Amino acid sequence: MLKKISISILFLFPIITALAQKAKIKGIIIDPIENRKLEHSAILLIGAADSMLVKTTRANQLGYFEFGNLKKGDYKILITYPKMADYIRNLRVSDTSNLNLGIIGMELKSKILHEVVIQATKSAARMKGDTLVFQADSFAVRTNANVQELLKRLPGIEVDKNGTIKAQGKEVKTVLVDGDEFFGDDPLLATKYLKANAVEEIQVYDRKSKNADLTGIDDGIKNKTINIKLKENAKNGYLSTIDLNTSTTKLGDYGGMVGVFQNKLKAAVYGTYSRLNNESKINNSLRKLKGEEYDLIEVGDDGSSIMYVSDSEDDDYTTSSGGLPNNLSLGAYYADKFKDNKMGLKLNFKIFNNNNINHTTANTEELLPDQPKFYSSESTDNNTEVGGESLKGTYSYNIDPLSVLKVSFGLSKRRNEHNSRSANSTRGDNGFPISENKQKNAGIGTTEIYNGNINWSRRFKKKGRTLSIDLQPESQSSNNNEYSLNRTNYFKTNGFLDRVENTDLRKSNSGSQNSLGTRINYTNPISKKWILEAGYSFKTIASSSNRMVFDNIKDDSKKIDSLSNNFKFVNFSNVGKIILQYSNQKISVSTGLEATQSNFELKDLDKSTDFRRNYLNLSPRTNLFYKISNSTGMSVNYNGNMQQPSIEQLQPVRQINTPLFQVIGNSALRPSFSNNFGISYNSFQFKSDQYISANFNYSFTNNAIVNTELVDEFNKRISSFINANGNNSINGNLSYSKGFSKVHMRFGADLGFSRSNTIAIINATQNKAANMQYNLRASFNYYTPKIEFNYVPSATLMTGKSSIGEINDGKSVTHNHEISGTIQLPFKSEFHTSFSLSFRPANSSFVQDVNTAIWDSYISTKLLKSETLEIKLSVTDILNQKIGYNRFVGGNMISENTFSYIPRYVLIGINWNLSGNFMKNTAAK
Repeated sequence: MLKKISISILFLFPIITALAQKAKIKGIIIDPIENRKLEHSAILLIGAADSMLVKTTRANQLGYFEFGNLKKGDYKILITYPKMADYIRNLRVSDTSNLNLGIIGMELKSKILHEVVIQATKSAARMKGDTLVFQADSFAVRTNANVQELLKRLPGIEVDKNGTIKAQGKEVKTVLVDGDEFFGDDPLLATKYLKANAVEEIQVYDRKSKNADLTGIDDGIKNKTINIKLKENAKNGYLSTIDLNTSTTKLGDYGGMVGVFQNKLKAAVYGTYSRLNNESKINNSLRKLKGEEYDLIEVGDDGSSIMYVSDSEDDDYTTSSGGLPNNLSLGAYYADKFKDNKMGLKLNFKIFNNNNINHTTANTEELLPDQPKFYSSESTDNNTEVGGESLKGTYSYNIDPLSVLKVSFGLSKRRNEHNSRSANSTRGDNGFPISENKQKNAGIGTTEIYNGNINWSRRFKKKGRTLSIDLQPESQSSNNNEYSLNRTNYFKTNGFLDRVENTDLRKSNSGSQNSLGTRINYTNPISKKWILEAGYSFKTIASSSNRMVFDNIKDDSKKIDSLSNNFKFVNFSNVGKIILQYSNQKISVSTGLEATQSNFELKDLDKSTDFRRNYLNLSPRTNLFYKISNSTGMSVNYNGNMQQPSIEQLQPVRQINTPLFQVIGNSALRPSFSNNFGISYNSFQFKSDQYISANFNYSFTNNAIVNTELVDEFNKRISSFINANGNNSINGNLSYSKGFSKVHMRFGADLGFSRSNTIAIINATQNKAANMQYNLRASFNYYTPKIEFNYVPSATLMTGKSSIGEINDGKSVTHNHEISGTIQLPFKSEFHTSFSLSFRPANSSFVQDVNTAIWDSYISTKLLKSETLEIKLSVTDILNQKIGYNRFVGGNMISENTFSYIPRYVLIGINWNLSGNFMKNTAAK
């Protein structure tokens, strides 16, 4: 026994000795001029050989820091603090080192710049507070590469074929240049047209919401953001592009833009025209230019407030899932700051006209509660055109260093016109016809919107004390005229014609909505770790809806009372909220309650009846964030909110486009209340280039507003709305990404699931539908300066169940494979090819496999010394296998749909992309 103990001690002795010999580094950071300790200074320990981040910490209240448990080796220590010059020092650590750096005095940047110019080699990547900073020149890209290609080389950042950027597993929706918008904040514009050699640094961080940034109260809203820091000689410049792509047919995609940027001035004009679904990238980015966003004062009103939506990327643009497009867009953008950046002006003007022609078909099989099956088929030809103009802008004025006044406004006018022809029929189990309908619809209308926000905000000298006041006037009006001609045949059970119903309706619809809101928000720190936010809002909304329906068959001048209405809706709401937040270096917890007291009155001016209601909405919320390290954190959140029924759902009047489908509102609807729970975890390890994220969400709704239908033997449906319980959903996702820089590879995997339970009432029978979906996705990326290869396989399993019965087993499986590669050829040429393989196997509902292989390729060459002129030959859908087809399997219904699409085509393109700088050399000042 003694011998065994002696041997164990002998083996453990080197380990114990090694553990005891781990080194330490410590010190105290101060401002020698003001003789104060620099609390929260960021200290990074970097390996001298590979420039990889080893450890990071922050100084405490006494300016003290310490690194322990260090291995023997050479290191660099980097210390940063706002307005102070970075402190960099080389250190050599032995096994027994206990380095005391003593008092480290930081110098102001302004003082150093006046005395001497210091040149130092920066690390390829480093952490600066919560910001990950990449030194652009440390990552090799080809000559004349754009910022997109630079981003692809950075650890933890992905850029797909459409220019969508992901950083640390999250989509980047905002790209700034030198901390400011670059002709708007759309990621595509700055990354496509700015050159990589003009970039000094790439900064990646989580941007807080505007309210959280002002108040310091964490509202759980964070936006993954990239800031491109330009070199001094690249801050002033110009960019222009002409992108012309044409074919031997009428297909084409054309765009052009000219822009300049100099200090805070940014100005651009652009135009695009496209007859393709994959629109011009110029159009996709520049059409999103907008004025200053602001948060809409929301009071849980009737749900019909549609004014200015602050998070809308482009509220002047509509897309279609299919069809043959013909889109025109023209616009101009201007932004500048004056008087030492105290005043700012931003303007954006757009004109657009979008036309779409689409032929669709739909085949549906539906099981009803009393066990009959309906087999429905529909064919529609639709021609829609939407056009309009909009002007948005913001004027800002910094009254003093602590106060800002912002005036934002938006004006838009939209015109819409549509013509459609459709035919549908329904058969029973025996194959005999039940009903048939043919209809023609034509309509034209206009909508005008005026909105604005006046905001005054002030930060007080006491840190955390803020005051913000908003005033929001909004107005909308609309007028629409529509003609609807229907012929409906009803059949007996033996399949013979029973009767024919003809309708010829003329509809004149007009409506308006005016509102005025005000909001006051105040925050005040209770202590160093506690802060209180209190707010009050008031909003009044006056809406009107006048629908007049005339019978062209009987008497064009006589209104059909049962289909017409004249309503007026008035809402007065008062909102109070209080939020309390506790935060330290590791934990941030905010919890609060918002209470809305509303009075509304619904007046039927035709029947001289009033419907009044008073209610109190309570919306609690809690957000908890725990910072495990600078690159790892987790959050837990809960919020509850009420949703009022819309004016469309409340109006007890029939809305009819075809005799086979009618909608009737329910004035007795109550508001619904949703409870939402979420938990998430994110970890990015820069040293190993590894990212892991997980999230889980659950929600359920009380008094959910659900659809109820009465379906008769002719498949004639009368739809309305009621309140019901049982709607809930649950979903989760696990993501993993790992980079292998030495072999130029990256691997990623995503596993997700979702389940939703919904309630509907069909023929007085409750139908509980449960839909489940499982997703698995992987990605492989290999890249060198000459070759890039990507492979993204994915699979989806969907199941559906219905309480009233199921047509099939409710299961469907699909799997897809995206394969693409790019190779750099001699003579500045490039070849790219991609395969999109889609497999939809047969199942109990569909006996046929639906498999497609979409093969696209292009070859391009760049001309001129600067490579600014590109000639491209591209072929889309080489195998001509594209189909406009979708199908759905679930519960008591299965369906398949077709739509118009653009088949195989060849484009010859010329792209001229000229960008440059007004300053050729950097001058030391």
